[in-house]
Amino acid sequence: MYDFIDRPIARLDGGAALLLAAMRLWVRAAEEKRCPCRDVAGAFRAREHIAALPHFHVTMAMLNRDATESLGFGSVDYPLVSEHEALILSMVGSVVSRPADEACATMALIMAPDAVKPLFIAMSALARSLAKGGLLPVAPVSDPDCARFSE
Repeated sequence: MYDFIDRPIARLDGGAALLLAAMRLWVRAAEEKRCPCRDVAGAFRAREHIAALPHFHVTMAMLNRDATESLGFGSVDYPLVSEHEALILSMVGSVVSRPADEACATMALIMAPDAVKPLFIAMSALARSLAKGGLLPVAPVSDPDCARFSE
């Protein structure tokens, strides 16, 4: 998570930028009481990976319905990655590479207990689909400008 938080969008890889844009579009559409799939489809079409859309939609719907806290998302034009956006990018990016019990333990930090396994299944399908298209989010390389400590 900390690899993504407060990062400028311009420094994200293609998969992370796609998911971030899609999350924000999904949330905006839901807030405006419109079907999010229509708004989000363009982002996936632009990356020629519409196959990931259903998995993304289910993942977001579950996060919306079953999160134990209100998740915060930036506006569509906000230039940095927020805390919850970073957490989701990190979870999607690592869900297929970590043991299932570790991935579920992370999800349990923000999800109702009975929703953890279904979210794991949905997010795993999303991650596998993105990986097939070369769009699995990858943590940004350390940025020396973000790593300076005051003396």
